[in-house]
Amino acid sequence: MEKDFALAHNDYRRFHERKKYPAEIVFHHANRLYAGSLKDVSLGGAYVETYCVNQFSLKDIVTLSIPFSSGQKNVKRRGSIQWLNNAGFGVEFI
Repeated sequence: MEKDFALAHNDYRRFHERKKYPAEIVFHHANRLYAGSLKDVSLGGAYVETYCVNQFSLKDIVTLSIPFSSGQKNVKRRGSIQWLNNAGFGVEFI
């Protein structure tokens, strides 16, 4: 799978266009379940806002359960946390 980001001159450049996709999600890490808000998503990754962002570190592996727009089903995607801020984190799908 292509990488969502390319490192160039100490900044990230995206390979895949991000689309706004506001949705409440659940995700898990280290056998714990968390809640958050998906803000945007691409073929290569996503941005998740969560009140528990301080419990994660760079390179942590999380599994996101992303609801279809119909709300009937979810798709699960594993990803590695590539960056964090005070509100959430960016995930690169693996």
